[in-house]
Amino acid sequence: MRIIIAISGVIFLYETFSMIWPLRLPLWGKLAAAALLLAGAFKNSIYQRLGGGMFFAPDLPRWVMIAGSLLYNLLIVALFLLLIKDAAWLLWKLCVHRPFPAAGASLLVFALAAALTFYGTWEAIRVPDVAERPVTIRGLAPEFEGLRVALLVDLHASALNRRPLIQAIVDKTMALKPDLILMPGDFVDGLVSQRRADLEPLAQLKAPLGVFGSSGNHEYYSGFDAWMKQLREFGVTMLENEHRVLIRGAGRLVLAGVSDQQGGRLGYAAPDPDKALAGAPRGVPVILMAHRPEAARENAARGVALQVSGHTHGGMMPGLDRLVARFNGGFVKGWYDVGGMKLFNSPGTSLWSGFPLRLMDPAEITLLTLRAAP
Repeated sequence: MRIIIAISGVIFLYETFSMIWPLRLPLWGKLAAAALLLAGAFKNSIYQRLGGGMFFAPDLPRWVMIAGSLLYNLLIVALFLLLIKDAAWLLWKLCVHRPFPAAGASLLVFALAAALTFYGTWEAIRVPDVAERPVTIRGLAPEFEGLRVALLVDLHASALNRRPLIQAIVDKTMALKPDLILMPGDFVDGLVSQRRADLEPLAQLKAPLGVFGSSGNHEYYSGFDAWMKQLREFGVTMLENEHRVLIRGAGRLVLAGVSDQQGGRLGYAAPDPDKALAGAPRGVPVILMAHRPEAARENAARGVALQVSGHTHGGMMPGLDRLVARFNGGFVKGWYDVGGMKLFNSPGTSLWSGFPLRLMDPAEITLLTLRAAP
């Protein structure tokens, strides 16, 4: 927490002197703009003082959450633009023998950052579209040809992502008439007593082959045991280092799920794909739910045919996505071929309220259609 506060303070000071101070504004205008940046930089501390509870899951009115998000998102977007502006300033000083137009450049950065922030925040909190994605599976039985699999990941039900959003996602998902529904983690931010009603629409999810999930790191922050019980009451079969054999006629398909790494850090079960696949029939394709994508290479070596993951939220914005990938085994969003295994790393169906921004990174309700590999 102290590290986050220190980093936020440095960003605030940098943006104040690089973007706000050069603007042709009266002193009171500069101070007002700096105050907005300061509020964005320390929004989580402000949330807690307003009675927002836990750092990762403040429980405040939605309009307060959106306002804080806009300010924080502005801080982050402006940071990337200012780095470009100041690189241009350095080149200008080296190559051009005229004064750098600091006021105009700062105004351009501020205006562009504000426009991108409004758009990116709206993109982050709206109801996601459906993305249809075919995938070939080696050894797929003819009975599973054309199987429709709905993938919902990183729902993050919270004070920002309330029941109307979750209900709209459920309605869109059911309209797809999926044969199977998978939800690999990060269902919620907040305790069962706070968020049960927001996540309750999940009880409406139905599919012929079942509705399955596995844990993400945020379930452990939110009261793991209580949420595992509640999700099962909603009708979600949680696969925590275990598997099920799906049967369609004479065809079989193994579906497995592993717990999140955060479990091992907090005294719960660590992800154990060997345990998850113990006793699975040989020669049958395996679909694995793993909230984080980083262990994809090890899972491919175990013979998994398809891994579905999330966690990265697609990187949120250009530039930041490369940093996110570095912390997730090089994976951030979309399709990857990993040692013959297909990995789909979803950009997420929603995202965490602490940084709700999407620039060139739309959320999605994914519909996978399984095809047999030739």
